[in-house]
Amino acid sequence: MGTFFEKNWFKLALGVILIAMIASFAYKLSVNGNGNSDERLTAMKAAPAFQLQDLDGKTVTSESMDGKVRLVYFFYSYCPDVCLPTSFLLSQVQDELKKKDLLGAKAEIISITVDPVRDTAQVLKDFGNRFESKPIPGGWTFLRGEEAKIHKLAEDFGIMVIKEKDGNFSHSNAILLVDKKGQLRNYYDASRPELDAAHIVKDVVTLSKEK
Repeated sequence: MGTFFEKNWFKLALGVILIAMIASFAYKLSVNGNGNSDERLTAMKAAPAFQLQDLDGKTVTSESMDGKVRLVYFFYSYCPDVCLPTSFLLSQVQDELKKKDLLGAKAEIISITVDPVRDTAQVLKDFGNRFESKPIPGGWTFLRGEEAKIHKLAEDFGIMVIKEKDGNFSHSNAILLVDKKGQLRNYYDASRPELDAAHIVKDVVTLSKEK
């Protein structure tokens, strides 16, 4: 056996090096610069900054949420179709994040109304109570502001909002994933029937582990 290794050591060494190079290349392909193994979560751009009001009238800024993974959803409570089932989906995400002790501490859901005239603070409190049995501070936050300002913010996020003649709104039905540093990391098309809470929660958990 010693003779075999002596005669073939160069080929064996070359094979080990080649395997290591292939493994390294495959690893680089599968892992992005943030240390996660999903190309979908590659940072796209800095999420737009905002300054809005919560349901108690307190000013909330995007910077105040840094350090937590965020799920941002533009909606309105009078929405006749997609907003209610998407909010229900977010309530399922909320429940799973609670179980993992992430909600409020390391993750937050942010619902921003595009219809602040009709969506008063009380209307949104009633809407939120349909989904939050035991609210956690900093867990699921509903925000309001000036209509034009919010529509511009939505546009900056890549969300289309169009006010219709009947007072309702056509809008992109997407959930936005923002990391702890305020970088936009993913868009979820909430109209896709195959999108479920487990998929979103998995991504939130991944980003919550980043430094």
